[in-house]
Amino acid sequence: MNYQVFSMNEWIYPDSVVKESGVRRIELSAARGSYAACQILFNSIAPESQIVCEYKNESTNSGLRGPEIYQLIDIFVEKNTGPINHCAGDGESAEGYTTRLAPFRVYEALKPLSADVVTRAATEAIYVCWEIPADTAPGKFTGELHVTMGEETCRIPVEIEVFQAVVPEQETLAVTNWFSLPNMAKRYNVELWSEEHWGMILKYGKLMRRARQTHFWVPMDAVVIQEISEGMYQFNFERAERLIKLYLELGFTHIEGGLVAGRKDFWGSEFFIWNTWNNGEALKALSTEGYAYLSQYLPAWRTFLEQNGWLNILVQHVADEPIGQSVEEYRILSGIVRKFMPGVPLLEAVETYDLAGSVDILVPKNVYYLEHREQFEKLRSLGDKLWFYTCCFPGGYSMNRLWDMPLLRTRYLHWGNYKYDLEGFLHWGLNHCDDDKDPFEQTDLFFPPGDTHITFPGPDGPWGSMRLESMRAGIEDYELLKLLAKKDKALADELTDSCLISFNKANEDPVHFEHVHRKLLQAVSELVIA
Repeated sequence: MNYQVFSMNEWIYPDSVVKESGVRRIELSAARGSYAACQILFNSIAPESQIVCEYKNESTNSGLRGPEIYQLIDIFVEKNTGPINHCAGDGESAEGYTTRLAPFRVYEALKPLSADVVTRAATEAIYVCWEIPADTAPGKFTGELHVTMGEETCRIPVEIEVFQAVVPEQETLAVTNWFSLPNMAKRYNVELWSEEHWGMILKYGKLMRRARQTHFWVPMDAVVIQEISEGMYQFNFERAERLIKLYLELGFTHIEGGLVAGRKDFWGSEFFIWNTWNNGEALKALSTEGYAYLSQYLPAWRTFLEQNGWLNILVQHVADEPIGQSVEEYRILSGIVRKFMPGVPLLEAVETYDLAGSVDILVPKNVYYLEHREQFEKLRSLGDKLWFYTCCFPGGYSMNRLWDMPLLRTRYLHWGNYKYDLEGFLHWGLNHCDDDKDPFEQTDLFFPPGDTHITFPGPDGPWGSMRLESMRAGIEDYELLKLLAKKDKALADELTDSCLISFNKANEDPVHFEHVHRKLLQAVSELVIA
């Protein structure tokens, strides 16, 4: 059995071959309050052999617990990302800006290692992750990781250098991944809103918090709406209340009010309110009927939050991704929301900067922000806040979190938060793989590969992914860069610029990144000591 240690910042593949010159030792550096992690590839192993891992601590101080260990599960990448967005079309080459040309398979999903996990082929891979508590004594920790598959055992030397630097327990970067509550039920064949469903909602929440997500939305399907007479409505927030209590207990800090309206066609100008109470026709948001609904729903939502002491942690959506053609209607709709929810900040993913006064927290795509930076910065100078988002845009060489892009790009998204002083990040795709698609073997792609989901449905609950781990690590990097910038902004900027040139260009060499990351750990540690 041959093995090679790989960085957590690069993809490995089922057809990857262990090199004679490959790394045989686990040597990691980490801040306290963070994680130290790597991947290990194995060749020439017996299939259907039990995978057994045991960590032998050799340090005199035993401040580190044994690592979390996951079997890496490979997933199918059917198509490449396009040079600008979505998927590459027929005859359109993805050469140069992608890691591999599709179709291919890549190790992505993280299956927790348990006694019943067995090898599936002659090549296997695991992800090994040590949690470094904030109160860990700085220093070097040594040990051996014993990995047994069949009759063979690898004894892998381990050295983890824990720095003085501490990642704050409470995040300052706002992060949200939108989730589908119905998918949390359907993927496990449990009844919507049953206790089994709530158990899954809890497990997904824990996984999101592991990745340092701070905000969670309360989608409209968590509110029961009844039309008690023509144009008169009754609202039941019991499900929303349970969801909010559950996720606040997990450590989330902010509630996102769900989208109150939307467009039937992305390029359309009109907004509609989806009729969830009797499966009837959607209401035009700016019609008399639409206003009658909003004038009852919004005060009821506000009162519910106020009575529970949650109004001060609410950010409210109006209607997703307003574009130039819909600006006029959006401004009116935004005004209606402000009328009934005064003082509540409005947050929106936007496709135009022409929204002055109608959104408080503007969330443009990263590349759209770069293209119109002057206009967005003007809005910031007037008191608005800026986040950014990615979705089926951008493609090509730009930073996004897709399967055929270098894995470091996912981590660099949050270096972008620091570089451009963007206070938050939004993505729509936590678990939105279509019901008729296998998240591990997704085909007939419309969205680019990996856009719809960054978690995977394991048999007993959601699994994380290499991208979700990379995202977590990037958020922790952001917190360290912000700490350094308080004392030495020039150095924090220099380190950032040496990795992330812009949202369209970066140094994607894992060796270079780890060299810079170590400098970051050293610099923040010196501040702590001083």
